[in-house]
Amino acid sequence: MVQKRWSKRWLPCAAALVATTRVAAQPVQLKIYSEFQRVDPFGRIVRVDRAPRPREILSPAVPRNGYASFHLAVTVPPGQPFRLFLGQNPDDIFKLTLYRERFVHVGDQWIPDELVRVLEPYDSRAQPAEEAVPGQTTTVFWLDVWTPAQAPVRRVRLEAQLNVGDHWVIAPMEVRIRPVRIPDHAPPTTALPPVEAPADHATFEPWLRFLCGRTGWPAPVPLSVRRMIRRNAAQDVALAAQLEERLGPEAVRGRVLEIAGAADRDSWCREPEGPRGQGAEWYLKLRDYLLKAAE
Repeated sequence: MVQKRWSKRWLPCAAALVATTRVAAQPVQLKIYSEFQRVDPFGRIVRVDRAPRPREILSPAVPRNGYASFHLAVTVPPGQPFRLFLGQNPDDIFKLTLYRERFVHVGDQWIPDELVRVLEPYDSRAQPAEEAVPGQTTTVFWLDVWTPAQAPVRRVRLEAQLNVGDHWVIAPMEVRIRPVRIPDHAPPTTALPPVEAPADHATFEPWLRFLCGRTGWPAPVPLSVRRMIRRNAAQDVALAAQLEERLGPEAVRGRVLEIAGAADRDSWCREPEGPRGQGAEWYLKLRDYLLKAAE
């Protein structure tokens, strides 16, 4: 039985984001992306999500009593089995949940959306053959990282570890647990945006409720990438509401709208959108502001 193992040192920064080796002269890669960079079955970022300068996921900050989420993209030669492990040091700080992402064909592209809970370590031989996309080279996973409310404020090494034959590829993160605690809150239950919309559009509904007072009809929401992105945005809104008690509504809402590139509240409420030219990852700047302001 192959056991999880720790690399003896931190890999260079570039390798932390894109860990690569070769098996039978073909590249094997393990990449970590933010939740707003959905990856297609050929290892490319979905067109509507692309950012001019994607964020390197090397040392993410996470709040307590909340989730942080990442895409893990595994690229191996066709037909090559692999196993994916997760490791953390110290052990048992985070609650880790792993999902495999299923692709949906929309227009001329394949977009990951439906989530299937899988056991860790994940063995690719357990994946149903009929789910493969023609020409597929990349399997994509959604990693949920839950930080308990009483977790110590510290840095934790969190690794994705890919085993292909006799080869190991390690993609580490140094996760920074911040003092901030996400307040308890109810999750959203209304309909999601279309799967072909940019990933950041899944964040809009909680903010429309908070900034604009908009309400929606409850709707069944299957487990999906979009649902998880919206769940995480609801955490951010709960933190913003808490910040208002200390900083005041004008300061918090004004800064949120400024980061969103909105001319004013009314225009954003009519047509919610992120700043032009920044891609779906613009939202990470909003989250950065909330975490920093809460400290």
